[in-house]
Amino acid sequence: MVTKTGGRHRAAALTTLGLLGLAGILGFGVLSAGARTVNESAVSPAQYLSTGALGAAAGDSALGLRTPYFEPPALADPSAPGFTINSGSDQPDPFMYQQGGRYYLFTSDDKVPQNVPVRSGTQVGQWGVPRDALPDPPAWATPGITWAPDVARFGNHYVLYFTSQLRGVSPATMCIGDAISTAVAGPYLASPVPFICQQSLGGSIDPRVFDDADGQPSMIWKSDQNARSKTADTQIYSQPLSADGLRLLGQPAAIFGPDESWQGHIVEAPQLVLVRGNYFLFYSGGWFNQPGYSIGAARCAGPLGPCRDDSSAPLLGSNAQGEGPGEESVFSNAAGLWLLYTPFSSTLPLPGPPRPVAVAHLGFAPSGPYLAAPLAVPGPG
Repeated sequence: MVTKTGGRHRAAALTTLGLLGLAGILGFGVLSAGARTVNESAVSPAQYLSTGALGAAAGDSALGLRTPYFEPPALADPSAPGFTINSGSDQPDPFMYQQGGRYYLFTSDDKVPQNVPVRSGTQVGQWGVPRDALPDPPAWATPGITWAPDVARFGNHYVLYFTSQLRGVSPATMCIGDAISTAVAGPYLASPVPFICQQSLGGSIDPRVFDDADGQPSMIWKSDQNARSKTADTQIYSQPLSADGLRLLGQPAAIFGPDESWQGHIVEAPQLVLVRGNYFLFYSGGWFNQPGYSIGAARCAGPLGPCRDDSSAPLLGSNAQGEGPGEESVFSNAAGLWLLYTPFSSTLPLPGPPRPVAVAHLGFAPSGPYLAAPLAVPGPG
C-alpha cells in the first residue's frame, strides 16, 4: 500500500550490486520506455503498449545476454530474490519510468520534503538528488500525505496519478488525484478535484495505468475498505480511460478480491500486464505492517477481469532479505522483465528503519509468472 516505515529485516541483507553490475543488467543505451512501453524506436504504433507488450522489441532473447527473454532460468535461491537499486530515505511504492537514455524512479513521500519524490539517472542505481514532481498539491489533498505515484504518457503530455488524503474529512479518506505535465519528472499541475474517490467504500488508492494490445488505456486501482473495517474485503477495480488519460469512460468493474488465506481481507498495489497474450495482475496482499505481507500474481480474462489466482501461495513472500515484501510495480526493458518492490514491511505505528527499493528478475511460463535467476552477462569472445 503506502507510507510505511521499517521492517524486521534490514536492507543490508539485500544483495547490493556495484554500478558496473547494474549497468550490465539494466543500463543499456536503447531501453524501453519504462514500466509502460518497449523501445519506441523499434516498435510500430500497434506494438506501442504498456507492460502489455513486454519485450515485443527484444525478441525471444535478452539483448546481448545468453538468457531467454520471457522464460529465463528460475531463481535457484528463493531466500535471496532481489538486489537493491536505491537506499537511504524510506522509499515505499517504487515505480520506474524510462525515457530516452534516462531512468526516473518515483516513490511515496514518507518523511521527506517532496510531495512526490523523483530521482533520475542515466543508469539504474546511479541517481541524482530527489526532486518534487508535484510541488503544488491540489487544495483537496492533505499536505504531507501523497502516496503510490504512477506516470503514463498520453500523446504529447504525461499524467501523474497519486493518492492523497481528503482534507477536512473524518474519518480519514484517501482518494486518487491526477496531474499533467509536458515532462516526465514534472512539475505536474494537479486537477482541482479528485480523479477517483469511492467514499462509500472507504476511499480509493494505488492507481496504475494499463495499455491493452489495441492501445486502449485503463485505470486499475484499489478500493480502501480496510481503512474502515478489518474484516471487509478490499477490491481491485478497472475502468477504461480516455485517450488523453484525463477522463474515465464507462463504469468501473471490480476485477479481483481476496481469494487466498494469506491475503486476509486485503489485496492492493495492483499492476496489470499482458505477456504473450496472457493477462496477469500483480498485487500485494495482507496488512502492510505485518510479516505476512506478500506479492501475488493472478491470471485475468482481460482488462475488465475477472482475475483469479493460479496458485494458493504468493509469488514473493518473506525471505532472508526481509519479512513482508510488497508495494510492487513491473518494469520492462530490452534486458528483461523486472519486479520493483519494498523488501520488508512497515513497522507502523512504531518507528523502524528506512526501506530501500529492490528489484527481482521475472519470468513468464505458460503456468504464469515466476522469480527468475539473475541475468548471465556474456564474457568476451
